[in-house]
Amino acid sequence: MREPPRSIRVSYPVFFDHIPTREQLLARSAELFDLVRRGRLSIEIGGRYPLGDAALAHRDLEARTTTGKLLLLP
Repeated sequence: MREPPRSIRVSYPVFFDHIPTREQLLARSAELFDLVRRGRLSIEIGGRYPLGDAALAHRDLEARTTTGKLLLLP
């Protein structure tokens, strides 16, 4: 039986690991917006906050009282 590692390194993917060039970024973005436009991907807006209430939006996120995406509006 192998001995377990004495330390474990946890890492996370970086955006450029998946989309390294501007051309790929534009192609993937176009694909994403096309899926939204055709109704194959829905985006839930969980709340709209005036920009001046950004601190409140942050507190709501921390308190886990929101679902979906939050928008900060001018």
